[in-house]
Amino acid sequence: MSSKLDLRKLLKSPLRIVGTLLLLMAGPLCWYFPAWDSIHRLSYDLPFAWRVRLATPNVVIVYLDQESARDLGQRVDAVWDRSLHTRLLNRLTRDGAKAVFYDIVFSSQSANPQVDQDLAAAIARNGHVILGSALDETIDQGVYRQTIYEPIPLLMKSAATSGVLLFRPIDPDYAVRHLYVGDEILETASWAAAKMLDAPITRDPSQRLKERYLNYYGPSGTIPSVSFYQALQDDGVPPGYFKDKVVFIGGRPVVGALNLGRDEFANPYSRWGGLFFPGVEIHATEFLNLMRGDWMTPMPDWLEFTIIVLCGLGVTFMANFMRATRTFVVGLAAACFITAAAIWLAWYQRVWCDWLVPAAFQIPLGIVWCAGVQYFEEAKKRAALRNAFSLYLSPHMADRIAESDFDLKPGGKLVDATVVFTDCKGFTAMSEELNDPMKVSQTLIAYFTETSKCVLQNDGTIIKYIGDSVMAAWGAPVDEPDHPYKAALAAWQMREASKVVVLGRTLDTRLGVASGPVLAGNLGSAYRFDYTLIGDTTNIASRLEGLNKFIGTGILISDSTQKRLGDRFVTRMVGHFALVGKAHGQAVHELVCPSSDSRAAEYRQWVAIFAEAIVAVKTGSFEQAKGLFRKTVWERGGEDGPSEFYLKKIAQLEKEQALEEWTGVVKLTEK
Repeated sequence: MSSKLDLRKLLKSPLRIVGTLLLLMAGPLCWYFPAWDSIHRLSYDLPFAWRVRLATPNVVIVYLDQESARDLGQRVDAVWDRSLHTRLLNRLTRDGAKAVFYDIVFSSQSANPQVDQDLAAAIARNGHVILGSALDETIDQGVYRQTIYEPIPLLMKSAATSGVLLFRPIDPDYAVRHLYVGDEILETASWAAAKMLDAPITRDPSQRLKERYLNYYGPSGTIPSVSFYQALQDDGVPPGYFKDKVVFIGGRPVVGALNLGRDEFANPYSRWGGLFFPGVEIHATEFLNLMRGDWMTPMPDWLEFTIIVLCGLGVTFMANFMRATRTFVVGLAAACFITAAAIWLAWYQRVWCDWLVPAAFQIPLGIVWCAGVQYFEEAKKRAALRNAFSLYLSPHMADRIAESDFDLKPGGKLVDATVVFTDCKGFTAMSEELNDPMKVSQTLIAYFTETSKCVLQNDGTIIKYIGDSVMAAWGAPVDEPDHPYKAALAAWQMREASKVVVLGRTLDTRLGVASGPVLAGNLGSAYRFDYTLIGDTTNIASRLEGLNKFIGTGILISDSTQKRLGDRFVTRMVGHFALVGKAHGQAVHELVCPSSDSRAAEYRQWVAIFAEAIVAVKTGSFEQAKGLFRKTVWERGGEDGPSEFYLKKIAQLEKEQALEEWTGVVKLTEK
């Protein structure tokens, strides 16, 4: 399908104008409106799915998990005995842990005050414990309320620092993608821990609230972890295991009453079947991002918007000025390039953008639009071509023309075809008699309707109407292996149809049929298309049509046509004629009827008698010939044009005393 299109044609096509606006606006609208947030989230997630796990040294998670609950005799649906935390802190202190982060809110006092005092002492001895607070937000009768659940004062006083345990925002798929460090008043525990350990980003307070995204190091379990009960035992983990490590302590979701709210979250890996992240693992990831400075940064809005607009312009150009196949190839290459660039930015520059908007939305939309529009325009073009040719071809043949690579350029090619010329007997006299152009036109239209129907029903092509005549062809412009038979059948049907009364008048059709090589094509000019067939075959068909009126026949066919028909039609050889413009005579045959016709056997009887008469003429037995011609006339009910023609011809030659010199070839001096 061709898609060559200049700007003027583009502006003249309402469909393409609408498509251009759609392609230009689709990307920015997708990027801007929240309804398309799923594409934004997928743009963030996909680069993680293709990345290998990254090492996370010097951080370890201690899980309050189901195995620990069973081993330590704790209930999974209740707060654990705080003396266990005292034991764990003492172990971590002995091992030389760098810091301890609690993803547990100690907001209520223990039943035994001594337990809280022992835990406070252990926290103080460690000196690097970060405690967490919980934030509860409610809306009651339109009033927003914010409640902070802090650790009890005894423990808070002993801790090195504290912060709120909060992820914000949590996306609709319950995934944590933003690295939230708090607001103007509250700091998150992750930020507090990073600040306590002097992370470079925490040295400049103005940088704290900048937008950041989590850089996950791998699926859940990438950060090393141990069970709580193992950390309490020397044989659970070896001595010194926690040395110089930041230890995060928190629960897995199967353990209840550890903190407020749901504590497992979706992530880039859970989209593809990976586990949800426990909250403590996300806190550890946030902390590592802040310490390393390797968080994900969103591309600036202005740059992202510019890229999307430029991509829209490129897609619009492809869709309007390229073929659909080339648009697909170029679009696929562009999508692959954008994908590779997005992955490179995410992996090595830690920058992410809505790259799926151009790669998975704009470009595919452009490809689909390009293919759809070109298909629509090609279908429209084919429909127009089909409609145009339907006036000259059968619907079946018009479809074949429309689906073919039909070349409208001036020129032609040599093909084997059968050409038919028709003529309406007595049309000139009828026109003079009617003396009414309107009635003449109505009669002519009705006549052409009948004759054209026979051509089209037999897969022929109406080449042109010439006055009251029709030129039709088989074998061009669409190849037809059995074109002589279909042409002959159409000619016979037209001859039969001429016996039908049209608008009160019987219009008699005479036809000439010839088969052979012709030059077929647009033989008009660059200014006017004129599909036609020229050559000796065309001339012979025209001469045969004119010969009918001299010898009183209805359908004359060339010798080449008769040989190709075989025995499928009853034919009779009416003699040898030197047509106008020809020096030598050639055999001419009359098409009588199809062999399947019920009258075929009857017709063959007088055809055989006439054939004997022609042989008698060629051998000089003129008296015998005259008798046979008269017998043919008798057998045909008193009228037979060719027999009467030869009887007159013999009589004329006898009068001129030239009969003995005649070879049987009839020379014609007029068309």
